[in-house]
Amino acid sequence: MNTGSLNERITRALAFMLRHQPEEFDLELDRFGFGDMEDVLYALQERMGSSVSEEEVLTALKASDRARYEVKDGRIRALYGHSFPIDPGEATEPPDELFIGVGSRDAERAEDRGLRSGRRAFLHLARTEEEARETGRRIAKDYAVVTVFAGEAFDEGTDFYDRGALFLADEIASEFLEVGELQHDGIDRDEGRRSRGRRNVDGPRGPRRRGHRDDGDRGPRSRGPRDDDDRDRERSKPTEERAPEREAPAAEAEPRAERAERPRAEEPRAEKPRAEKTRAEKTRPEKTRP
Repeated sequence: MNTGSLNERITRALAFMLRHQPEEFDLELDRFGFGDMEDVLYALQERMGSSVSEEEVLTALKASDRARYEVKDGRIRALYGHSFPIDPGEATEPPDELFIGVGSRDAERAEDRGLRSGRRAFLHLARTEEEARETGRRIAKDYAVVTVFAGEAFDEGTDFYDRGALFLADEIASEFLEVGELQHDGIDRDEGRRSRGRRNVDGPRGPRRRGHRDDGDRGPRSRGPRDDDDRDRERSKPTEERAPEREAPAAEAEPRAERAERPRAEEPRAEKPRAEKTRAEKTRPEKTRP
């Protein structure tokens, strides 16, 4: 296995066990999300089916494009991306402005009700508008970049937590937000699912798409904003999106069973006489014994 592939497998497994489901690996994390490095190494070996050293883990973390984990005093934790509650530590004064990319529906809600974390424990706020825009593109086809007046919000009592590459926050009131114009150049994830879920033997589907809805009306499928770090979790778990493909033939299963049973209905009856003859043949030698 080459180094790049090993690094990717390690970081994906770490994301699953330190951000989402440590209980599946019998890991005990403290209230800040730290786990013992020896326990994490053992869990990695169980997950990957091969030996993993601390040096290999540290190499994988350094190869990442940003700091996603922290190693301290023989313990390791994820810096952000948790889907379960943790203690984020002491609040940190943020810069005057932070940014977040959200889907169209979350953008509409932000104007009225502010921003709240969804399936993750905290809001993830980018330091630059460009980073937030890239996150928005990965969330939905229709998205917006929201400017957070973090300095003002902090002065009014909103807590922010510095994680190096980004800031975390619990929730932010609408008075500290400015929602940008709706953009339409994002990734259409539903289109990708449709193309994988069906095969068109006649060639490209084109205008034959069925049941398409405007993502601007529907909004993102998740309850809260998401970014590319969620892919670690998705890749670490069996994908449920493909289940409909396996279940598609089930609609014909019952009619097929009914048709198949008609010619077979009398087969068991035809076998009964043969079974009785077999028993009779077994008893014949007993009658001819001297």
